[in-house]
Amino acid sequence: VDRWVAEQAIGLMRRRRDEHRAVRLFVSQSPLTLARDLHAEWLREMLASHELEGTSLVIDLRLDDALLHSVTLRHFCDLLMPAGVQFCLSQYRQGPEADALLDQLPLGYVRLSPRYSDAHTNTALRDELRSIIDRAHRLGLQVIGPQVENAQSAAMLWMSGIDLIQGNL
Repeated sequence: VDRWVAEQAIGLMRRRRDEHRAVRLFVSQSPLTLARDLHAEWLREMLASHELEGTSLVIDLRLDDALLHSVTLRHFCDLLMPAGVQFCLSQYRQGPEADALLDQLPLGYVRLSPRYSDAHTNTALRDELRSIIDRAHRLGLQVIGPQVENAQSAAMLWMSGIDLIQGNL
């Protein structure tokens, strides 16, 4: 399934490039797939055979998976970084282990846990959100707020310094 998803994403990236409409796609992949010896090489070859820049592809790594497979994921990232592929740590919640991953993995993006989208109703959560965004920005990461469904959430996220929002709003 992961290869099929990656193939679909690469096909879309190529079509968009051919239409002169560049796109950056975030693609989830299982850590078990990423641990396979030839998966990184296969992805590099797919990008090269379609003449695509690796920067168009962002591999989305879920926090819970990254916590369990950090060494494997670091190795995978190291193999794809020279091709320009970027990485996103998603479903991010503040905590000591999660914070350590920000230093260990070569990330470009952090997608927050959906719980932070409703931080406008909770002062402690809003302060935690600001702390996360400040730290991520110091590390040079862009921060994505997911599941933004109302104007209050969007306003609070923008005022907190979020870089990108995602949702139905």
